[in-house]
Amino acid sequence: MADKQFQSKEEDKKDVGPLKDRGCTDIICILIFIVFLGGMGVIAYFAFTIGDPWRILNGYDSFGNTCGVKNVKPDGVTAKHSGLDMTEKPYLMYFDPRVMLPDSVTAVIGSDKTAFLETTMMLCVKKCPVGTVLPIETNGAYKMWEYYNLQKNGEDYCEYGFWDSTDKEITDLKTALEGYANSALAEAHTNAPGETDNDFITSNGASGPCPEFIIESTAIMNRCVPGFEKLKALAGDGTEEFVQTLEEKMNALLGTDLSASEIMQYAMADVMNSYREIAVMCASSLIISFIIILLLGWIAQIMIYAIAILAAVACIAGPAYFWYVWYQAKEALDAAEITLQTQVDNVETLMIYAIIITVVCVVVLLLIIFLRSRIGLMVTLFKEAGFMVMRMITILFTPIILALFILAWAALWSFVSGYIYTAGTAQDLNFTREYSSADSPFANENITMVIYKDHDYIMWVWLYHLFGLYWGTEFFLACHEMAIAGAFCQFYWTRDKRKVSFPVLRGIWWVFRYHLGTVAFGSCIIAIIQLIRTILAYIQNKTKDSQSEIVKYLLMCLQCCLWCFEKVMKFINRNAYIYTAFKGSNFCSSCKKVFGLLLSNLVRVGVINCVGSFILFIGKFLVVIVTGMLGYFMMNNDDDIYYWAIPVLIAAIFAFAVAHTFFSVYEIGIDTIFICFAEDETINDGTPGREYYMSKNLMQWVDNSSEALKNMRRKKGQQKAQAKAGKSGEVGQTEQMYPSLAMEDM
Repeated sequence: MADKQFQSKEEDKKDVGPLKDRGCTDIICILIFIVFLGGMGVIAYFAFTIGDPWRILNGYDSFGNTCGVKNVKPDGVTAKHSGLDMTEKPYLMYFDPRVMLPDSVTAVIGSDKTAFLETTMMLCVKKCPVGTVLPIETNGAYKMWEYYNLQKNGEDYCEYGFWDSTDKEITDLKTALEGYANSALAEAHTNAPGETDNDFITSNGASGPCPEFIIESTAIMNRCVPGFEKLKALAGDGTEEFVQTLEEKMNALLGTDLSASEIMQYAMADVMNSYREIAVMCASSLIISFIIILLLGWIAQIMIYAIAILAAVACIAGPAYFWYVWYQAKEALDAAEITLQTQVDNVETLMIYAIIITVVCVVVLLLIIFLRSRIGLMVTLFKEAGFMVMRMITILFTPIILALFILAWAALWSFVSGYIYTAGTAQDLNFTREYSSADSPFANENITMVIYKDHDYIMWVWLYHLFGLYWGTEFFLACHEMAIAGAFCQFYWTRDKRKVSFPVLRGIWWVFRYHLGTVAFGSCIIAIIQLIRTILAYIQNKTKDSQSEIVKYLLMCLQCCLWCFEKVMKFINRNAYIYTAFKGSNFCSSCKKVFGLLLSNLVRVGVINCVGSFILFIGKFLVVIVTGMLGYFMMNNDDDIYYWAIPVLIAAIFAFAVAHTFFSVYEIGIDTIFICFAEDETINDGTPGREYYMSKNLMQWVDNSSEALKNMRRKKGQQKAQAKAGKSGEVGQTEQMYPSLAMEDM
């Protein structure tokens, strides 16, 4: 293999086509990759021993108990409520819902009340609150009376064991509440049964033992999420202003309307109700992508122009149709005497979609107009790629295998991440509850909760683990690119195409037998760049409030430069993989040689990447548009679906992913044919003994091909004359010398 990599220029010119006697390349890199995977295995082992992802899925209370499961008291923890059986309490309720917000530690509703994540009481409950206890100030025990009745009905929202306590203060409270008639509820604000709410509800930190208020909530991911619209509907005249103020301040914290939680509930319900339609749209996107791929192979020229024309028509008709639908919906809404919020939301969504589609379509239409003269160059490349794809149809299924590998890797990575995220050590948190009533029986009483502290080295573990995600993903992508390139190379560099057998399997074999080191080398470079970008983004997010405008600008420029550098390296890597696929050289040698080829064909590279990528984008765009419109027609008149835009958006994203996956085969094929074409042009000139491997279609783009084409036509005429004279033996011999002519006639 070393002789092949360091041969002379003359020997290099003779050595064309995929090497049969390949050798392993960049062995040290694959060994490093294997060692790195071993390190990830070690991290996973320790994470499995001390982590518990159920704490993420189900949530855990203030005493370290995971909701919905049977718990064991952690070592070194003394909290009395730790280690309880919560199998009958699967939902997590927050005494102060603000702790669910990102900036909950500093979030303020009132001037003197702050939400503290660590000291806010969180409890596992049997079901989320279906009623509401208003957050009003009283001098009686109105709230405690409500909580007591809820507890008797199986809805206990106070600290574990509170109502079962034998303390004199609790028994006196229960005795007073038992004698408190329902008819006296209206007077609960002023008539106290001996104790007041402030004796049992903390004035700061929401640390219990009972909550200041509860709001009718819905379980989302096992968390009780309150709905403020329901609270407003239940509020009376005396509390409406407070509720409005509370909602406005919570809206400011969320940066959106808190009714979004209810919209989310409707959206999730719509997704569940429309799963059949989503499945149909996803299946349709697969069929549409496959049909376009097949048509590109059979009638490349017609399909390329057809895609451009259809895209142009879609760019005109699509926005016009959406604006027409929006106009009709707006007219119907204005004419209606009674309107629902969902109708208003749908009209606004239609307008937003119409604006977005209009902008995108205008840009696409302008690109079609300005690049129409360059499409002819791509027709030839698509013809060649289509010719090869049709003769190795199994290559279209390789993206599915790639997707399965990447999904499996991402699932494994996410599974381990759940254990790493919960790999903290349980510790006691002791503090004193604060009550506004000096007569509270719990004044100055300490309480012990449980918190999970991360290990000092957890940041380095996350960096290592995240780098593993990037490296592994790029490794699979690089294997796929090189395997496809190897299959296309075999067709290009074989004169008699009928002798090519199992090119896809052979391409995969070459990668896994000889070139895993090269793949690991190239993918490692991309992963390092991605990790640096992630760290930079993390720094930007953490320091966004303390940065000067100059620092923000510099960080943004640095992020942009890294993004451009990543794109350039991916482009170089892909072409290096292609060169390795047919030359068998190592990564650095391939980069050096392919960089020279690209530099000497700079104009062609620009045209191919711009026009080719644009045509493939048009194909993807067409798949997404057809899938989206199909979904709209299927669900627009469905009364069971409130927000049809959500299921359509999910299907559209899936359609784009499918189209991108299928069209990536053509993209890699075109790049491979171009690199082979550039190498063929460099080492051959069409003269006898140095005949081109390229087809006659591609030969018209070679600068010095005129004389070669004349020689080919002249020789073909001579062969025909000889055939007439009875010398047909040499004709068959010449046809084998120029199989590209036979391919052209197909």
